Amino acid sequence: MSADRSLVRLALVCLAVGALSSVWEFVALQPPSSPWHLAGYPIATARLSMHAFVTGLVTLALAPTDGRARRPLFALAALGALLSLGAHGLTAATAWRGVVLHDARGGSLALLSARLLGGALQLSAFAWGLRLRWNAPPTTPAA
Repeated sequence: MSADRSLVRLALVCLAVGALSSVWEFVALQPPSSPWHLAGYPIATARLSMHAFVTGLVTLALAPTDGRARRPLFALAALGALLSLGAHGLTAATAWRGVVLHDARGGSLALLSARLLGGALQLSAFAWGLRLRWNAPPTTPAA
């Protein structure tokens, strides 16, 4: 499987996570007495949804189209998405914000580290993909 197909699949997974977390946000906004209520924190689920949609769209836009396999690029983007979206998902499921350095519950620093490392890996992958896009040879239309 070429890296560009892998990146497209990664983008589709991120978009699916965004869609599912939008549904999660909707049912988390229902009153607790409603049979449609599902536990979760609406602001955190909205943040997860937006982050997943943006990650998916940027990954899709920057996937190389020259047909050469770019496994390190895919690995970087996938690991970054896993760490970042996983941390956002844990934030949505629990009340941990993942933005504080010290919390009495003891897991916030690990959650913050996962968010920051995932974001840094994604930024590196996106910068690499953008550089590949800009340095790609021009394509000529078939006659």
